[in-house]
Amino acid sequence: MSDLPQEVIDRFIDELSNSIEDLRNLSLVCRPWLRRARYHLFRSITLGPQDFKEIREHYAYVKLKASRGGWDPDDRLSFDEEKLLRSPLAENPQPVQLFLSSISDTLPCVRGLRLLPLIQVGRGLFSAKNYFHKWLGFGGDQYVPECYVKRELSPNEDFYERQKARWDAVDLPWGHGAGIHALPFRNLRYIHIQWSVFSWTPLSLSSGGDDIPISMSPNLWPGFQLAMLIKSNADMLDYISIDEYPGFRLDQYTSTSNADGLLDLLAQNAPKLRSLSLGGLLRPFNPHLHTTQPSGSSAFLSKDPPIYPSGEEVPHVSSDWACPNDDHLLTNPRQSSLESLSIRGFDSESTLLIEDAFLNRGVFSVTTIKYLALSAMPEDYNYMFLFSKLYLSLTHLTLDLDKSTLNLKLKFSFFPNLECVQLIIHTTYRARINLRNMVRSLSDNVVRLDGSNSGFKIVRLLHIALGPGVYSGVAEQYLSGASIDEYLLNLVQHPPLGLSRSMGWTKLNMVTVDVSETILAEALPMTFATGCLKFGKTDEWWRQPIYLR
Repeated sequence: MSDLPQEVIDRFIDELSNSIEDLRNLSLVCRPWLRRARYHLFRSITLGPQDFKEIREHYAYVKLKASRGGWDPDDRLSFDEEKLLRSPLAENPQPVQLFLSSISDTLPCVRGLRLLPLIQVGRGLFSAKNYFHKWLGFGGDQYVPECYVKRELSPNEDFYERQKARWDAVDLPWGHGAGIHALPFRNLRYIHIQWSVFSWTPLSLSSGGDDIPISMSPNLWPGFQLAMLIKSNADMLDYISIDEYPGFRLDQYTSTSNADGLLDLLAQNAPKLRSLSLGGLLRPFNPHLHTTQPSGSSAFLSKDPPIYPSGEEVPHVSSDWACPNDDHLLTNPRQSSLESLSIRGFDSESTLLIEDAFLNRGVFSVTTIKYLALSAMPEDYNYMFLFSKLYLSLTHLTLDLDKSTLNLKLKFSFFPNLECVQLIIHTTYRARINLRNMVRSLSDNVVRLDGSNSGFKIVRLLHIALGPGVYSGVAEQYLSGASIDEYLLNLVQHPPLGLSRSMGWTKLNMVTVDVSETILAEALPMTFATGCLKFGKTDEWWRQPIYLR
């Protein structure tokens, strides 16, 4: 095997790159095979904190259940528990830093990094806030009496010493007394960060370090870490995803020192950035997924802002770190290679400031954006202002069917180069009417502002996607109805009414939906009979780049 040319070995392993099990087996053949197998195995890594004490206790509990033979229904192992027993690292979990050291020669192969804030405690995953309060008693005296550290405390032990010992025992991928910029990656192309990751990097508990300025303010700490991590990978980095971001507030702009600088930081330190995904704290309310009703008439639930162990909120990126004395931003748009932009889950105030950064301050040039996804937007959001700046470059548009789009009279012919439209169904108010209106907008006769019809074409692909918790049976109710079927039939058979193909119009090539073809045949029989209606997966480009899938 080792006598084979390396090119042949690489080609063979590349063909099996989508099978983790095959890659693991191939990595055991010999050293020339190991290198290429690792290239695919470690193309993307997900890191997060772990509580080894809880993991070991849970493993011992599952092992005890298995030893009883499963005669009692309560002792029968779940699929996850059986998988846990087969894991070689479950009984003695390995610290992440030790693991990263063991694959140091493979780290240049890691192209994608996901930093998740949920801590593994054996029985499941918990948020930093939940863990600080329920396990450690951080955040205030009111959480001490009921926390696990207090319950397990022996009469002769000091609570605060035991609390610190438990905190020090938490396995943090970047280590205690440091930040996420201490991670040893230097060739990343993709980074995904949930802002509550910074809950695990309190500066007050940091031991400092050569790379941390002595005068570092707690307000600058998250931005410092993010900037250093991005700068370390600037030569390769082209995709950044940030979720649960708590910033973008008007009161932060009352003085230069408090202005939010996230977008400026990204533009300065990631010059080759092609895709940017920004997520806030809002999530669409779905009765199938959420038991807590949103307050008032809101269609969204808001996640709690991330906090430090002290109970203080993790701050936004301060412009003191991101763009000091950078006055030219106000007048000269930066040239950028940004092609894809996703915005979701921000309130009206935040959305306005994001628009201001792109369209007025020119932090990024918008003339190159081809892919745009807008999700969980404010109910009163004015889509047309953003569209008026991007209409010439957009080729792919993804929209949520929620309250914000219910009365949106969007004329798709406004986008001369639009090729694909994705509509995402959520179980929200009047979703069926919303879908019908959007499909109708695609089939309506709309002319250019100058009165001519030439130069425009209808989109080539329409995809109808299902949001989280929207099951096929629910989707069938939204799809059913003669009007939607008739509009789609017209789109796939003819150009818009009154226009001929000689005027530059073409018919819609394909309609894909995230449900089985059996349901499609029942819900949309006329369009299905044309052969242009198919099952299709959603292109969730804003979640992960295609080279890591």
